[in-house]
Amino acid sequence: MQEAKGHMPDTDSVPDVELLVREDKLKLLFRQSFPALFISYATALLLSWMLWGHASEVVIVAWLAMLAVSTLGRLAVFIIYFRTRPSGVDLLKLERRYGFSLMLSSLIWGLGALLVMPADSLLYQAITLFILVGMAGGAVSVYSARYPMAVGAMLSVLLPSTLWMYTQAGKEQLGLAVGASMFMIAMLRTAKVMANALQVNFQLSRELHAAHAAADQQAKTDALTGINNRRAFLDHGEQITRYCERHELEISAMVMDLDRFKSINDGLGHLAGDNVLRHVGELLLTTLRRSDVCGRIGGEEFAVILPHTSGRDALAIAEKLRQTIAETPIPCGERRLDITISIGVAAGAYDLTTLLVHADKAMYRAKAQGRNQVVRYEEAFVA
Repeated sequence: MQEAKGHMPDTDSVPDVELLVREDKLKLLFRQSFPALFISYATALLLSWMLWGHASEVVIVAWLAMLAVSTLGRLAVFIIYFRTRPSGVDLLKLERRYGFSLMLSSLIWGLGALLVMPADSLLYQAITLFILVGMAGGAVSVYSARYPMAVGAMLSVLLPSTLWMYTQAGKEQLGLAVGASMFMIAMLRTAKVMANALQVNFQLSRELHAAHAAADQQAKTDALTGINNRRAFLDHGEQITRYCERHELEISAMVMDLDRFKSINDGLGHLAGDNVLRHVGELLLTTLRRSDVCGRIGGEEFAVILPHTSGRDALAIAEKLRQTIAETPIPCGERRLDITISIGVAAGAYDLTTLLVHADKAMYRAKAQGRNQVVRYEEAFVA
């Protein structure tokens, strides 16, 4: 049987905040880096236009062709993301493809710019390095959600030409190399600060959301049994009743009360009584359907709303529940308690209050007729 609605969530099923934060950062990364695909290639076209006639046209065309292929590969990753909107493990798998395509494109950019940069023109070397610095700074800004990607993209773009500048004899190239190195050092710090700020922001957001969800769940859950408390049960019940009325679906209700519960509290103590209530709550969760709404509405009184369920079917469900409870002894220290329950069933109304009142009357008739039985309201009170 599937679990009924309204139970307290198992702590093992609570989403990992760290994983959710990582997902948030990846989603931000996909959103803010999409325009970078086209800006990157447009910048390569601009640099090629400026260097045309001052560098090998064959190398420039080959570089642009390789960049086009890598850009299309990155675009395919974005298309998959925007079409499927993955989350969890699927999003993490796509992250690896994203990171690989980004590093490949960045390396093509950095190595290609080095190859097309004229070796005999200080002016065009400075122009090329200036554009590479801008690309590296943009990488830090765009990919700041993932620090390794931001650093990897920046170094892949700028480091090859900077190292080449160090190998040249002129003091001008040395000055350019030193300036580019200082820029990279500053960007490493900037990338770390931005990544940490985003991490803290997303972490706080997720923790606040989790705390709010936990508080909301606690306010709606009966602390002893783990099912809906009275308020939450009535709220959910109203929603289910209105839904069934709109769609002309049958709906039924059950009200149940533990038999001779006071004698358990008086004879064995309230801890034993609490153990019995907790056990009944667990049986409700494991016996009822996922669509059913169950709740503890009084001391030892429980209620269930059964959508899309006729009175006859509700009677069968109630009888199965009664048998399950009667046939399941409850451990209590060295003893095992045999408990029974009286259940009233009602159907035929799209008003929650009416259903519960009728089911309650049927339940009291079951008590009067000897307990440990199921009584349907129509059968007991309608001539």
